[in-house]
Amino acid sequence: MKKKLLSGLFVVVLIAGGGTFLVRTELVKSMALDAAQPFLTAVRFVTDSLETVAGIISSKKELVEENNKLQQKIELLKAQLIYMKNLEKENAYLRQITNFVSRIPDFEFRTGKIIGYSPDNWNNYVIINLGSKDGLKTGDLVVANGYLLGQVYQVGNLSSSVILTSDKNFKISARCRKTGEAVFFQGKNLKEGILLYVKPDQDVRIGDIVETAGLNGVFPPGIPIGTVKSVSYIEGNFYKKVTVSLPLNPLEIEYVVVILRKQK
Repeated sequence: MKKKLLSGLFVVVLIAGGGTFLVRTELVKSMALDAAQPFLTAVRFVTDSLETVAGIISSKKELVEENNKLQQKIELLKAQLIYMKNLEKENAYLRQITNFVSRIPDFEFRTGKIIGYSPDNWNNYVIINLGSKDGLKTGDLVVANGYLLGQVYQVGNLSSSVILTSDKNFKISARCRKTGEAVFFQGKNLKEGILLYVKPDQDVRIGDIVETAGLNGVFPPGIPIGTVKSVSYIEGNFYKKVTVSLPLNPLEIEYVVVILRKQK
């Protein structure tokens, strides 16, 4: 009986001791978890941050690639727009040429382009891509944008030189459109020319259009050269001093029309 009692007491003590051990173990686990929580939280934060950074880098790379593709499309559209504007400008030139040609049906015409400019300051001339193979001859008139640009003075097989109305060596019989007064036009510089032998009694006024006279029938009349810029007269002089404003800038011209002069 005593042994049984002792045995039961041992079991009770063991159970009690084992329960205490289990409680202590759970307490240790709890404390360990509490101690590890900041570290685990930090690790998780770093992991999330790295994933976020990786996502940002990946997104940025995709955005850069997309931006490059869009930029390429924009540049392509710009190029297409410039091309369309050039076509529109070219069509406008061609319509202008067609309208000009239709007004002078009795003459032959050749359409060409300026391909070179004067290399010196002594002469004002341009080179066009038309020559003897196109029927050009020295003295043919050259028109651009509806105004007289100059006159052919050297002819090659494939190209020709054109002396400009602004050159001092350029001269042509002309008239004032409003009054029909006969005058002579001579070049002076790129922006203006002068009228020669304008008598004191001739009614030449500022703003009058100066145009070709076509007196001998070799050239067509009525091709504008420029407009009268200034008129002055000193008593006792034989002639008035008249300057003419020239509207054409050779550097801005692409297409030209050559009027083949008639052979008498």
